[in-house]
Amino acid sequence: MITMSSRLFPKRAYLVFAGLIWMMLNGISSVWALEAIPVAPRLTPKLQKLFAEEMIAVQAASQQIFAGLAAGDNASVAKHAQAIHDSFILDKKLTAQDRKDLETALPPAFLELDGAFHQLAAKLADAARHQDRELQTFYFGRMVESCQACHSQYATDKFPAYGGKAPAAHAH
Repeated sequence: MITMSSRLFPKRAYLVFAGLIWMMLNGISSVWALEAIPVAPRLTPKLQKLFAEEMIAVQAASQQIFAGLAAGDNASVAKHAQAIHDSFILDKKLTAQDRKDLETALPPAFLELDGAFHQLAAKLADAARHQDRELQTFYFGRMVESCQACHSQYATDKFPAYGGKAPAAHAH
């Protein structure tokens, strides 16, 4: 005798199988979407120079922020976090051609990630001005995560240790 549940099992098995196939295909497309795409080689020499200068400034300011966090120096954290926010390359005085070259070379996801990074710096500066050390530590950690996500996705030529694997990104 065939019961109702045994007749439904093949349909359930099919739905589970179809769901697994969908998840696998979705996972594969996500991997393809996260394929590392170094952006520096796609930039003009002028824009490469600007990005390099910005990265050096961000690294130096980040070291000062770390020192400020360790020392409880809110003013230093605010100053250097604000400097990172203000170093946003798209806010620099670029020619119309430079802007066109950026739009052509940089995928929208890169611009979104870069913008989110600079917003995190602004939030860190604000937390420091309000002397909220816990929030400062939180936003600094998020900034570091943002650096890692960007470098693993768009700068594997500069940071080959990432091997094109992006760390899990958090919503901002």
